[in-house]
Amino acid sequence: MPIATLHRWQSNGQRQLAAFLTHGAKTDLPPLMWTLAQTGALTGEADGLEYTPEGQRAAVTQWAAHVGAIVTSRTTSDGREELYAGWKIGKGMEEVGGCFRATIFLDDEAPQPGNR
Repeated sequence: MPIATLHRWQSNGQRQLAAFLTHGAKTDLPPLMWTLAQTGALTGEADGLEYTPEGQRAAVTQWAAHVGAIVTSRTTSDGREELYAGWKIGKGMEEVGGCFRATIFLDDEAPQPGNR
């Protein structure tokens, strides 16, 4: 992949992140932990250190609704609930993709704000 392409993708992702942050602040969407990949993909994560399990679910659901994404959930064999909502915004050279996600530890012993 040409380096110029990766830089363009990251710039697109950066612009989309700025739009998300602005819209989130204006509409009181829950803050997320954001990651911008070298491919320009954005990941917004509702982490278990800042949110209760219910708060994590609400954060992912609210952000997914903002972009029209569907939230899927699966429970792993080690007792985690994984929430995921993939999305794409824009077209052609301006397209940005990413996801909103959360890992929820269903065990009451897990160090989350709601069960300390």
